[in-house]
Amino acid sequence: MKKKLNKSIEMKLIKIIFLVIATLSVLSIQAHSDIAQLKAFKVATDNKQLARKVAISFHHAVLESHIDKGYLILELNDQDLRKLSEFDLKISSADKWLEDVNAKFAQLKSLKREAGGSKASSLSMFGVDGIPGYECYLTVEETYAEATRLEQEYPQLAEWIDIGDSWSKINSGSGYDLMVLKITNQAIVKDKPILFIHSAMHAREYTPAALTLDFAKLLLEDYATNPDSQWIVDQHEVHILFHMNPDGRKIAEGQILQRKNTNQNHCPGGNVGVDLNRNFAQTWNSTTNGSSGVACDSTYRGSSPESEPETQAVSNYIRSIFPDRRGPNDDDAAPEDTQGMHIDVHSYSQLVLWPYGHKQGASPNDAAFVEMGHKLAWFNNYAPMQSVGLYPTDGTSDNVSYGELGIPAITFELGTEFFQSCTTYNFSVKNTNLNALSYAAKIVGAPYQIPFGPDISRLTLNGSNQSVSITAGTQVELSVTASATRTALSGGERNVDRIEYSLGIPVWQETATREVIFDNPNASAPTTQTAQATINTDTLPPGQHLVYVRAINSQGQAGAVSAGMISVGENASPSASFTANCADLSCQFDASASLDPDGSIESYQWDFGDGNVAEGVTSSYVFASEGEKEVTLTVTDNSGALAVTSETLTVSSPATPPPQSQPPSSSSGGGGLVHYWLLFIGLVMALTRRRKQA
Repeated sequence: MKKKLNKSIEMKLIKIIFLVIATLSVLSIQAHSDIAQLKAFKVATDNKQLARKVAISFHHAVLESHIDKGYLILELNDQDLRKLSEFDLKISSADKWLEDVNAKFAQLKSLKREAGGSKASSLSMFGVDGIPGYECYLTVEETYAEATRLEQEYPQLAEWIDIGDSWSKINSGSGYDLMVLKITNQAIVKDKPILFIHSAMHAREYTPAALTLDFAKLLLEDYATNPDSQWIVDQHEVHILFHMNPDGRKIAEGQILQRKNTNQNHCPGGNVGVDLNRNFAQTWNSTTNGSSGVACDSTYRGSSPESEPETQAVSNYIRSIFPDRRGPNDDDAAPEDTQGMHIDVHSYSQLVLWPYGHKQGASPNDAAFVEMGHKLAWFNNYAPMQSVGLYPTDGTSDNVSYGELGIPAITFELGTEFFQSCTTYNFSVKNTNLNALSYAAKIVGAPYQIPFGPDISRLTLNGSNQSVSITAGTQVELSVTASATRTALSGGERNVDRIEYSLGIPVWQETATREVIFDNPNASAPTTQTAQATINTDTLPPGQHLVYVRAINSQGQAGAVSAGMISVGENASPSASFTANCADLSCQFDASASLDPDGSIESYQWDFGDGNVAEGVTSSYVFASEGEKEVTLTVTDNSGALAVTSETLTVSSPATPPPQSQPPSSSSGGGGLVHYWLLFIGLVMALTRRRKQA
């Protein structure tokens, strides 16, 4: 029999909900197993490159990163302080930071006590999944359940593979399988280039597993409607290990700063375990200060190379899916036509890193790594650099992929905190890094070559972003903008010399019929070029047909492919169009110019690019900050066909800017709200339902 919730408990929970909403910043502060005992220091410098090197070499010690403001907060012992004293750094006690963190952590614990102190009494009892206080990050079990769901819902595209066991599973039976989600269209059987991604090697880093799961969802859930997702899944393979260190992550879900695995043979009862990112084989224990032989240190390398089952599983899996493309010496370059790519996703410090990290000297493939890293950094606006910091590190994950096999290895350092707030993850970290991962998935056919070429920055079909539905025989107007400047690199001769497309067969394949829509007639080629073409669809049968587009520079280097989708059927897509009138940060939007040639438009959806959405023919919105903002309109007709268009606006701050984005309004009365207001409404409804059901 259901028991009625005590009314006073309900009131306390509602009060707590308001407190959580009012103090979201509190929930972004890292907890610590013994936070009062932290030896925290502020390390300051005006040299951003030096600060980034500190963040790399002392990644294990970073508590907070503000490189843009010229400082980091680090947990340092006496040996660390001696090392840092050799550099031009200003080091001071971070007592004030500790006071603030302790106060905020105490407030968080108080909120938990008011809620009852147990998971059964926390917000999750009302259906809010995820780590308490950080509900956008799923637990290990929830992540595995999501991956299982994806495999079941997309059996032709996804396979959930067991590649090994965690330390605790082998030694106590209470741990986890190490699981990889393999994504590819199994109906297309051929050798395909592979992107392998693993995340959450360091347990306390919340954002990596969330990002890689969101990337898997992007590929699978958008496969039928997103032409780029479709061609990537058809022509390539993406293998994702969401949790490389699930045992450690389970500890970190309690807001404990666990970095290592849970090997109880090393520092039991203290800083237990082995740092998996110092346990890989090729350069294990090969440098001074590159790792530690002291079991209780955060960078403890383990008793031998690949001593840990997690490291063994990942290394063996990488060796099983990639061929060996380079010689045994540091100066042996991988061939330029090498296929495949390995990305290790960490947090934090907003970096894109590439080998070498075990020595100051560059790798023999450095020129390609520089191009690759700067292309990826264009999407997430992170700092791209070689992965060596103040001094080399050893035993890291690129040892096996690049060090042994010659497969390009890239590391992402996401965001600004280990326990990143959900607001920051959803609005700042997720979308830009999904775009970076999508670019990586596009270039795995020739990752040492494709980044040198220009990219497709915009593709429309009949004015709609990438996709259009037509009736048989309708002509389709293709418009393409190619850019050679989508890179964080400055200088150099970059240009667009040719733009070409193919229909049905990928443009890079020998059997494709390529149509050239721009061929530079001048001696000097432009850095950006727009071109149009009319596609005849008379011979296209009903169904989906992909249009593959690429640009080529004057050196003959082709960039990443982008795709459009033509769906032939009985219904034609509407056309999406809008105007925007902005004053300071406030904009008025009008989509009344949108049309449907064979029916009516049923809905208008606005996406303001920062997590807020709205509905209606017209809408108004106040942006939180100045700068370029991409606004997207999606219209849906009475047969369910979509049309999407985007426009980049530039807004400026008034004399006194508003403190935060205002909720959008719309002519239909709809409109998206910031996610935590939706969370609040859902929780209150849950309380009301419980009352009625009791």
